[in-house]
Amino acid sequence: MIFSTILIIFLIFYALFFLFIFCGTFRLFRIKKDAKIINKISVIIAARNEEKNIKSLLNSLLDQNYPTEKYEIILVDDRSEDKTNQILKKYSQKYENIRIFEIGALQKNLIGKKAALTKGIENAKNEILLFTDADCLPEKNWLKSMNAHFNHNVDVVVGYSPLKLNSNGIFRKIIFYLKKLERLSIFTISAGTIGWNWGITATGRNFAYRKKVFLELNGFSKFGDIPSGDDDLFLQRISKSKKYKMTFALNSENFVISNERKNANAQINQEKRRASKWRFYPAEIKFFSGIIFLFYFSLILYFILSLFSIFPIQNFLFFLIIKVAIDFLIILRGTVIFKEKKLLFAFPFAEIFYIPYFLIFGILGTFSKYKWR
Repeated sequence: MIFSTILIIFLIFYALFFLFIFCGTFRLFRIKKDAKIINKISVIIAARNEEKNIKSLLNSLLDQNYPTEKYEIILVDDRSEDKTNQILKKYSQKYENIRIFEIGALQKNLIGKKAALTKGIENAKNEILLFTDADCLPEKNWLKSMNAHFNHNVDVVVGYSPLKLNSNGIFRKIIFYLKKLERLSIFTISAGTIGWNWGITATGRNFAYRKKVFLELNGFSKFGDIPSGDDDLFLQRISKSKKYKMTFALNSENFVISNERKNANAQINQEKRRASKWRFYPAEIKFFSGIIFLFYFSLILYFILSLFSIFPIQNFLFFLIIKVAIDFLIILRGTVIFKEKKLLFAFPFAEIFYIPYFLIFGILGTFSKYKWR
């Protein structure tokens, strides 16, 4: 009886939290990309061993529907051991708005790509900073649409970055669509919380803020010794300051496509790295995510005990149906705002695998090590 009551409490909390997120998505506003003010923009990319991807990214950025004299492209070579640096130099010699920088040895106080990004930011000529990764492909109107957001007194813009399938085979496709749906749910949560001006997560593949934000918060200094976090941990720091206005870019012109080429081992390391940042999150995010973890764990335990007739199986089915209904509401909202309705077919499969996935990587990310390239 006590266990059932606890599970009901967790379920109510789960429902209220995601209702909060659902409502938050309606507080966001869509921006018309045709803006009267054309701001000067600095696009900053940290690149390490990206000879296979960097040309496509640069060509995409050079083909932007934005005045060339109004933006610069800053690339920071993060100790590449392949031909990345040679490619960057060729492009910088050919195009005046491309600037190249390099970092040398690793810095103890700025690990991961934070040292490279910091160098790029320090050398940026413009106030508005846009960030993406070397394996991404921004839409043609990316700069134009992001610029429009900053004309509404916005200081920080988080954008959507859908995955692109680059592999064949049924099994790989199934994994890809499950992963894409999981990412969509994270972006929906991000959009919903930002709708309340509360930033909890973002991706460095599609992120923008004013240079003054970085300088006033002393950059990545508070978490420079953590391998990742240049996106979500920095967004959380921005949010905690309560000084800046944030929004989530919902226009499709803001989307930045990310190529998915990771093998199984690289994918596992990435998931562990993402989960490992939980220990550095603010107390309120730890609280909410911790309750969700306990809810999922309790639900699985309740199911196991139901198999042994300790609890009625119909009670478990009731809890499960309510959870699935809540999840579907959020996923449906995400597929609408990000124009990804075709992903709904993967929802039943995601519901089967997501709870064990969440629990396993939550534990691995907290207690095991991972590799950083």
